[in-house]
Amino acid sequence: MTRSVNFTRYIGELTYNRLFNNSGWPEWLGGILLGLANIVFLALAEKPFTIYGGFYEWGATVYSQLGLDLEHSSIFTNKTSVGDLGLLTGAFIAALLANEFKVRRPANSVDYLEGALGGLLMALGVALAWGCNWGGFFSAITALSLHGFVMLPGLIVGGYLGLRYVRWKMERLAARIELGELEFESGAVPEELGHTAAHGQGMLARLLASAAALALLVAAVGYLGAGFFASLALVGVLVGLVIQRTRFCFATAFRDLFGGPEMARSVRLQVGIALGIMVGATGAVALKYMGYVDPGVYVKYASVSNFIGGVVFAFGMSLAGACASGSLWRVAEGHIKTLIALLAAVASYPLLVGPVREVVVGSLGPVKVPLFALGWASGLAIVYASMAAWIILVLFLAYKRGVTVYG
Repeated sequence: MTRSVNFTRYIGELTYNRLFNNSGWPEWLGGILLGLANIVFLALAEKPFTIYGGFYEWGATVYSQLGLDLEHSSIFTNKTSVGDLGLLTGAFIAALLANEFKVRRPANSVDYLEGALGGLLMALGVALAWGCNWGGFFSAITALSLHGFVMLPGLIVGGYLGLRYVRWKMERLAARIELGELEFESGAVPEELGHTAAHGQGMLARLLASAAALALLVAAVGYLGAGFFASLALVGVLVGLVIQRTRFCFATAFRDLFGGPEMARSVRLQVGIALGIMVGATGAVALKYMGYVDPGVYVKYASVSNFIGGVVFAFGMSLAGACASGSLWRVAEGHIKTLIALLAAVASYPLLVGPVREVVVGSLGPVKVPLFALGWASGLAIVYASMAAWIILVLFLAYKRGVTVYG
């Protein structure tokens, strides 16, 4: 009996350490898992997994309590909102189990302003592009909607501009520190620090806290919404677990692609993104072709506004230090700067989206262009070919700069 108990404990600890050690999970695996999660969410909700629709509901709910009449539903009966709540909870659970939760204040006061401005710009970019890194790009392409392809070059340009800004900022900060004009604020913890590896310490407490967080989410959504919405929240939990363990951040993916400090990880993330899109598109085409989901689901308007929105959004996420989904998992880890960015996005998006789409986007002649109009096989082939070409391109960029991506 003792040997059996000891062996069971050994297997449990081995599995725990494998899943929640500080090295995290590979980005390619994260992309594939996110693509699969997108398929499950689409099958259940008849829409792909997105982010900013939930932010709209959160902000509009608050505004309605203040007397501002904005159309909205309950945050517990909106499909995107409960997915976001699940993502936040899943990332929090993963951070707890990996012992990576710690309140991190920005190293200097400029970061607070950057967080707020970054959140505002991301909200503006989403309004222009019909979605964020998920809704306007990742899930858009899986739905075979042209607007995702149009946003991609905008994300590339905005990410490059964000890299230029970050480099300028770092040079300025280094010069001021050298001259003694600037010091880190007392007690501040830089955003990327604070991760610890003491998995054995307080393991039981972290397990109990994780179980309590999951139970609270399911109970709240199930009671205030319905069992159906609780299932969507659980898919969001899985998404949160995956992106926290893989540190799947679109901000890093596009900001550092052209020689940034984390170019190797940026390339690995881009490979993961491309693999996830191919997996997600395969499932979406199957569901739509067989009639489980309406073919027109999540085919949004495409125009030059998608490109402009991509530029604005990518620069905003460079300022904020996180993308749309990244802001949720970083908040779940205790990052104050991203909390400010998240609050700014939630506060501004409900006010921006209507006027921007009516006045700006509407004036640019947007049209809905479903790639499956060319045929399901042809549309899927376009996704496969474009993502394979993208993988080759980003690997070539790393090769030209002598960056070791794997190994």
